[in-house]
Amino acid sequence: MTKIKIVLAIFLALLSSGIGVALRLQQVIQPDSSDIKENFHYNQTSGSVTILLVGVDYTEGSRRADSIAVATINIDTKKIKILSIPRDTRVQIPGHGWQKINHAYAFGGKDLLYKTIINYLGIPIDYFVVLNYDTFPALVDLVGGIDLLVEKRLHYVDRAGGLYIDIPAGQQHLDGKRALHYVRFRNDAQGDIGRVKRQQRFMAALLEKIKKPAMLPKLPQIVEETIRNIETNMNTTQALQLASYLKDVSVEDLVAMTLPGNPAYISGISYWLGDLNATAKFLSWAEDENAEEPLSQDLLSFPGRGDSENTSGDDSLAVAEPTLTRQDMEALVQSIVERVAVLNGNGTKGISKDAATFLQKIGVDVGYVGNAKHFDYHTSNILYPQNANEKVRKTASSLGVLCEISPRLIRPDAKVAYATLILGHDYKKVLSKLQALAQQ
Repeated sequence: MTKIKIVLAIFLALLSSGIGVALRLQQVIQPDSSDIKENFHYNQTSGSVTILLVGVDYTEGSRRADSIAVATINIDTKKIKILSIPRDTRVQIPGHGWQKINHAYAFGGKDLLYKTIINYLGIPIDYFVVLNYDTFPALVDLVGGIDLLVEKRLHYVDRAGGLYIDIPAGQQHLDGKRALHYVRFRNDAQGDIGRVKRQQRFMAALLEKIKKPAMLPKLPQIVEETIRNIETNMNTTQALQLASYLKDVSVEDLVAMTLPGNPAYISGISYWLGDLNATAKFLSWAEDENAEEPLSQDLLSFPGRGDSENTSGDDSLAVAEPTLTRQDMEALVQSIVERVAVLNGNGTKGISKDAATFLQKIGVDVGYVGNAKHFDYHTSNILYPQNANEKVRKTASSLGVLCEISPRLIRPDAKVAYATLILGHDYKKVLSKLQALAQQ
């Protein structure tokens, strides 16, 4: 879902959904950050709540996810980041292989889409909000429409589908029907990417309109209309509390970005290929300006340190002689069938990127690069999920052989979602081994 759904689904639809709730009314109507943290699942490291937003419409006899976004809300600062995900984004859908992301909803509804996005982004998502697109025009009409500068003429005719869009360029007043046309138009050179940008502009204008005092009497009716067409796993108290907490959020505190990446044709099909490293950096709330692109903080919360006290002690990175033949290396890479993560557990800037580059050169799929929770890993480690399947365990084991990490330093951990290489104080030894393999 796009940012327009943030306002309708989080700000409006939830604003008065808890009217009549008496339990700890003060904490619900006028909550502070501690109240939010008490009642919501949230990332304790980054202090953020993450929500999947989906806009669904009814087309050609079936429901589909027309708009998809992930919103992450920093509880302490009340800042919001929204990542819009183009529906042509190429992802691996569990049980269905590589597909466009909007197919996940068609295959398995919100549950499969939810699982697909969590796997794709590699972050925990605490809540979901699904809004029916059919209600959008009525909701816009309830606020009296939106005034917006249309950057160019939007014209599209689909006689078979009964769709006629014609919005002139320039300053326009958009009623509900024309607003829906504006946020859904994608028939130009920019396609879905251009549409996401228009949706973001529309949301900014809508947010400003809703915050005007004249809108206050209309909020109950807007909320009532929205609630009837919304699906969420937030309870009533949570909904009202979050909306009350965010009621003063300004446009300046809301940052939106379309999933970074590039278009590509694969087997004759047009896809959007996301840049997950840039995405992870955008979604992170890391305060350290020197940090590399971090993963979700839940994936970085490693409680233990390395098992050995050995450190490299050498300030230069000398490339080691390869200890594996090319044939052995290729066999190991072929056994690494799952993507891996690389984390900086030493603090030396750039080392996780270097390790990821060498691994990618020899054919290992590195999905995430970032920092560990602390920089005091004395020895490089490899962690894998607690209940990992055989493929993931094999990936971790083979990665250990490539990096020449002792098997006793390859272990399960409940806080990771992938086979994860953590570079410790002996990182130079690991980098030199990987660089030697990459240069074979």
